[in-house]
Amino acid sequence: MADVPPVSAIADVAALWGLDGWLTPPLEPVVAASAPTTGRARTVRLEVAEQGPGMTKAFELLSGDLSGQVVVWTGVAAAPGATWGEILSVAAAGRGAVGVLVDGAVRDVDDMAGVGLPVYAARRAVVGPNGTVHAVEIDVPVTVGDVEIRPGDTIVIDAGGCARVAGDIADELLSAAVAYADGEGALFAALSAGEPLTTAYLHKKRAVAAIRR
Repeated sequence: MADVPPVSAIADVAALWGLDGWLTPPLEPVVAASAPTTGRARTVRLEVAEQGPGMTKAFELLSGDLSGQVVVWTGVAAAPGATWGEILSVAAAGRGAVGVLVDGAVRDVDDMAGVGLPVYAARRAVVGPNGTVHAVEIDVPVTVGDVEIRPGDTIVIDAGGCARVAGDIADELLSAAVAYADGEGALFAALSAGEPLTTAYLHKKRAVAAIRR
């Protein structure tokens, strides 16, 4: 799709259709995408435990081809510290990733901003997990909040937040979200031209009526 709609438009269309998919909250932009961007989900399920297999599986994923993909890093909401930072951002960016979602804490925010890879996370921390986080499964269904993310699902990120669009409806929903955003664009143009909100809002109202299921 040439035009990537804003995450807010995607969330509104999903809500109109009785679907879920918005991931903000709990995930907020830490290093925000400079423009709406899409990528395919590569999921990592980690767990917090004193003993476990370590991070080998996750490091192998971050060493492979991540072109056009968004790393979805889950299972670490209860980790005692940050599980993502500058080192992993440099690694993921070098393999072609277009974004990272971390359902937990991150650190090295200023340094990650210099890397340029968008990162969305639930919180920040300065300490690391001290060996208590282990990668247990790669490319499996995971959840962030109440939203399930499957490998290959479309992830959309922008300065406002992030959303998941399920693979089987991605084209339909994204096209509807473009139309929704176009309606809002016409609304703003009308306001700029001096129209009152009472009539300018009709542009958005017509767009909503056209895409409502």
